[in-house]
Amino acid sequence: MRIGFLSTAYHTSHVLRYYNIIEAEWKLFGTGVDIIRAFERKEIDLAYVGLTPTILGISKGLEIVCVAGGHVEGTAVAGRKLEGARIGVPSKGSIHDVILRATLEKENIEAEVVNYPWADMILEDYIDGKLDAVCGTPNLIVLAKKHGAKVFFHPKELFPFNPSYGIVVRKSALERINLADFLIKHEWACNLLKEARGVVSKSLSEYFNGLIDPKTMEEILSLSPKYCSSLPREYIDCTMELLEVMKKLGYIEKVPKERDIFDTELIEKLHPQKHHYS
Repeated sequence: MRIGFLSTAYHTSHVLRYYNIIEAEWKLFGTGVDIIRAFERKEIDLAYVGLTPTILGISKGLEIVCVAGGHVEGTAVAGRKLEGARIGVPSKGSIHDVILRATLEKENIEAEVVNYPWADMILEDYIDGKLDAVCGTPNLIVLAKKHGAKVFFHPKELFPFNPSYGIVVRKSALERINLADFLIKHEWACNLLKEARGVVSKSLSEYFNGLIDPKTMEEILSLSPKYCSSLPREYIDCTMELLEVMKKLGYIEKVPKERDIFDTELIEKLHPQKHHYS
């Protein structure tokens, strides 16, 4: 199994890699949009990716589907100022980009949105003074706060239950990968992130070669501690709401149906109980 993943610290990919309990070929990407391109090239079978890039791919005919959740409310905005600001955000079409643009319009805030091909570059430019604000994951927000950033919009304030990432699979790979085994271990890791953040923070700090100390790691994991593998109605409904935002922004022309984006059959069998995102 070939798995695409991001550097985002609270994704279960890093927990599974640290404990080495999944046999897979792991491929790191800079943004969710890059992951969708890798699906197009048939380089990966499964990925950790936001639902807006997934919708972009599906709208263009890409045969992929979301089979499980992972985290909700993973976007925040922080910085020195917002009005008239240059705001760094991952690639156009990423969930952070879509949420930011919708929020600026809703709040009537004049600002320049600067998209980045590699999310880790945003913090560097903010520290260097090339950006006034940043929009992205709890990783980015917590680290920006250490350089004087003020949080303008917390995760829970931006599209409640927004699908910060899900598990997306290339349909042609479904028959040859052991998806049930992966999802069981993914749910185990979700529970670990939710219930044992102190322990996991130490493990992930080691995993990232000490670049993020355990205390900072725990702060990242705790900023929006909404981890689960299920696909409840709220997750799906918010995805469809964001789909309409993407259409309004001109990101998509062909609008996928809910059944084109989600296949909930397996995760409903593996996770029949109520979700534990919150």
